[in-house]
Amino acid sequence: MTDRPPSPPTPLSASPIAETDREDSVLATTSRLNETIENALGFRLDESALEEFLFELDRHDYLEWVTVTRRGEYVWDLSDSPERIADAVADALIDRVQSWLENDSEG
Repeated sequence: MTDRPPSPPTPLSASPIAETDREDSVLATTSRLNETIENALGFRLDESALEEFLFELDRHDYLEWVTVTRRGEYVWDLSDSPERIADAVADALIDRVQSWLENDSEG
């Protein structure tokens, strides 16, 4: 896909999990995320589909890619993802409820 982000200016990492300055960072490669999902849910996702989904989440600022390993795997920073996704869901839910209430009061 041509919408991939450009290569990062940071050095490539040899490990599947990149090192960062932040102690609270949650970093993982696409394959590591897929393994975690498989262990938790009992099924494995198509890795290319998962990566496309992660790129879409990155484009909408729900997570962030930080580097690419020497093997060409993207490393994702998931540190703030739960809060970002929860905020987006809460905003969408509030908008939906407000819309229902407005439509209900007009009827």
